[in-house]
Amino acid sequence: MYITKIGTDYISINEDNIDDERLISIDRVHLIKLDFFNPTELKVNNVLRLYPKTNRYVIEDNIRIYNYILKKTTKKYYIVNKKDVGIISFFKKNNKVLLNFTNISEFEKQFLLTEHCFADILKNLEVIMIDEDIFKEKEDILVEWNGNVIIHDKKYII
Repeated sequence: MYITKIGTDYISINEDNIDDERLISIDRVHLIKLDFFNPTELKVNNVLRLYPKTNRYVIEDNIRIYNYILKKTTKKYYIVNKKDVGIISFFKKNNKVLLNFTNISEFEKQFLLTEHCFADILKNLEVIMIDEDIFKEKEDILVEWNGNVIIHDKKYII
């Protein structure tokens, strides 16, 4: 398991912070969420230029636009589930997924956290976002996992 820290290893870039010197000064950002209200090839290419060491991106909206832009590069991207979107339909539509447990219903969360289901979920994912409580509860399983764990911190809006 690799712990990915929000704010340094995982950041969100949008129109308001694309030129933020504090973010640009981070030596190596592991994952960047592309969160433009109106994504364009120019904006995305600007992010790729500003963060040349970053090879993995996260997208939530405008998937077709980002796919069109990123397929011309060697960059990898994950689709993150939106809040209040059914988890089954989400998985059915996407194959590279960042599962954000903070965005799913309590019923879906309880189901996915059952021992066998959680282990199966991890076999099919590379990145998850969970809160501190889930991390503590599942740490013994996560230690053996070869993916990325983002521990959700309420002070950061991602």
